[in-house]
Amino acid sequence: MDDKISIILPIFNVGDHLRGGIDSLINQTIGNENLEIIMVNDCSTDGSDKIIDEYAEKYDCCIAIHHEKNSGAAYTPRNTGIDACTGDYIMFLDPDDRYTPSACEKLYHAAKQNNADVAFARFRRIFEYGNKVQKSFSPYLDSLETTYPDENFETANFLDVPDFIWDNFVERFLYGKTLEVTYPRDGPIDTIHIDNIEQEPDLLKMAPAVWSKIYKRELIMDNNLRFQPFVSGDDMAFSLEALLKAKGIVFLNNFMCYDYYIRDLPDDKSITNNVNVRLLDELMESYIYCRQCTEEFSEEIQTVSINPHLLHWTNSWKNSSFTKEENKLLLSKVNKLKSIHHTNFKTKMLLGSISKAIESKIQIQKE
Repeated sequence: MDDKISIILPIFNVGDHLRGGIDSLINQTIGNENLEIIMVNDCSTDGSDKIIDEYAEKYDCCIAIHHEKNSGAAYTPRNTGIDACTGDYIMFLDPDDRYTPSACEKLYHAAKQNNADVAFARFRRIFEYGNKVQKSFSPYLDSLETTYPDENFETANFLDVPDFIWDNFVERFLYGKTLEVTYPRDGPIDTIHIDNIEQEPDLLKMAPAVWSKIYKRELIMDNNLRFQPFVSGDDMAFSLEALLKAKGIVFLNNFMCYDYYIRDLPDDKSITNNVNVRLLDELMESYIYCRQCTEEFSEEIQTVSINPHLLHWTNSWKNSSFTKEENKLLLSKVNKLKSIHHTNFKTKMLLGSISKAIESKIQIQKE
């Protein structure tokens, strides 16, 4: 193999999960001699810094970088890793998760053989303490039960409503009409290969997971792609910009490349599982940024890149307690998005209902 793959890990107080994440890279079927594992410590205080130094000393493929000042979010160490990496292809791992054993090999060959700027695949949501596994959403029919006969996948359903209601009402409203452009939807599809995102806008309906993708180095460097300074939503902005600019995109619909762990115990939560006003504020800012990035693209791209995420935002807001002033802040951000994102009636109705819900909450709250 002539190419090298750089894999960037933003690290801050990962605790007991860190070794498992790094080991999932060390043991990749492609061989760790073909990897450059860049571990960027953002001033951890739990011993994570010592663990990555240990790996850097033991393995030639591992590089440990230590920030002198904590940045407070993943975007800075990810950008540090991009600036430091030398690989021909670039990937990202959240170090408390895992790559499946052949993830790097399958994604690399998909990108290389198709001369694609981006290749990506499905992922599993593993509820570590709930004893269930969900398959990530795809707008295409799959044959995962054949590919993974020993797995019992549930459909992702973050609103926790009955499956019939989710499948027939919520999901249809959330994800909208199927935008069949290049590939049919009447049977299982294994691989999607397109020249640009306008050929299959439905790809933007999937979770904007940077860690389920491999990127050609030139795509990132030539377009100066970096993670935007959002504590939440930086991955969405990066993924969208990459897909908008990519010349050649491959999606492996029947391959699980990543295990995303949902750890919901009170003493074992990631920053994105602890909802606060800053998280929702910056998440909405990322939607605004993403909408601005799509201004020169079709209405379909503008719509599907934002709308599927709005219900998730609304559900997080509804299940959290905010002060009157915090709700006023969030309302101002919703209205800011509404002022630029008015592609169709459904979009206007969706954003209108969100703003009215927040306004109603503000009216009944005490000062």
